[in-house]
Amino acid sequence: MSQKRLPDTEFLVMKAVWQCPELPVSTHDIMKHLPNDRGWKPQTVLTLLKRLADKGFLESERKGKERFYTPIISEADYLAIETDNFMKRYKGNSISSLVRTFFTSNDVSAEELEELRHLLEE
Repeated sequence: MSQKRLPDTEFLVMKAVWQCPELPVSTHDIMKHLPNDRGWKPQTVLTLLKRLADKGFLESERKGKERFYTPIISEADYLAIETDNFMKRYKGNSISSLVRTFFTSNDVSAEELEELRHLLEE
């Protein structure tokens, strides 16, 4: 499994794959889960899917005329890797530094603070 960071366009395609309820997923179904504002043509999506398969993020198989894809890495696992890489790169692996930055740059609601408090108590 790859631990490389995905470019934004490839990440959008992976998000579309992860959103599909049934696996393996067809190219057509992936297209339905992509943001409409991109205006991607099917060939563009096919190119991105091939790259993701080549990088070890997707498994690809042909059934008749259609190609189907199965994620090799879950969204949760990928996000955990991304978070870990971010923490090491930008925050010196310090959760308190990350939280401090988050609170100084974002408005946090009382509800979100309460949710955070519950997480810390667990």
